[in-house]
Amino acid sequence: MERQDDLTLMKPRSYRSVLMTGFRLYNENFRHFFKASWLMALLYALCCGAAGTVTVIKLPEILVAVLQTDAMLVTSILLIAKVFTTIILLLTAISLVAFAAMSLASATILNKLKEHKDTGTVTAPLRWLSVSPRLMGRTLKASFLTLLLTIIPMVLFFALMAAADKLSHDFLVRHSMTVMGTFVLWTLVVMVLALPLMHVLMKYLMGAVSYWSTLKTAYGAGMRHWGALFLVFFLSQLPVQLVAFVVMTPAHILNFANQQAYTGLLIGDPLGMPPYMTAVTFGTFALCAFIQFYVFQVTMLHNYYVYGSIETKEEERNKQ
Repeated sequence: MERQDDLTLMKPRSYRSVLMTGFRLYNENFRHFFKASWLMALLYALCCGAAGTVTVIKLPEILVAVLQTDAMLVTSILLIAKVFTTIILLLTAISLVAFAAMSLASATILNKLKEHKDTGTVTAPLRWLSVSPRLMGRTLKASFLTLLLTIIPMVLFFALMAAADKLSHDFLVRHSMTVMGTFVLWTLVVMVLALPLMHVLMKYLMGAVSYWSTLKTAYGAGMRHWGALFLVFFLSQLPVQLVAFVVMTPAHILNFANQQAYTGLLIGDPLGMPPYMTAVTFGTFALCAFIQFYVFQVTMLHNYYVYGSIETKEEERNKQ
């Protein structure tokens, strides 16, 4: 029988131990995590329901416009962005709200992880929606800053391509293969450089004073342990994404049905969907997102333990 101290955070671990221990802590304390987070998770699910419903109704209109555009992919995106600015801004706003709700819901679980870090135990919340306003604010801030650091390089790439196409007419058409190859390579580079942000994010949420100072000190440690971060992230995501896909299957089916119906409507066919289908779509997306949220939290538990392992190894390294 495993000892209780096997769940201790600050302990050097292999990637296998990180995966097994994170799952064990989550499994043994799921009721406590659920009780602390269900209300914020419900808010996240409602935001996902709204985002999914708007997307399945409006996306066919955008896709039809893309197919009718003769320009290359990057140029098409720029042209469509001008025509459908309102829809794109609406979807972006709903997605950002959903991302914020997910961060706030995750903060309630992080609050229990901080308790585990300090005391070695996870106690039952005294009430439904056990929250730490300060931690929720820090989680929201850190999540958006990490997202920003990840997407800025991609935004710069598209901005550079748009500028090159404007300065040199038909640049994207004449160098389409080079542009696509550069985009794939640049995406891989960004992914490699972004992985250590997992460690920065968790260290900040576990009590570091400043996000930017944590970025300066912890990013190097994350890069030194890039291999461990990659293995934990990759091997954690494989089962999580598989289960999440199965959970979202009803939403995928409704999405496909709605896409076909609204695409047909754009070319003159009758909608062919009952009036209550919009409500059913919203409810299905919301329910699936609610379950999916708790599937994804396994990844956070793994990140929690890989953070503890890296911190312990770095402390030993500094003593040498």
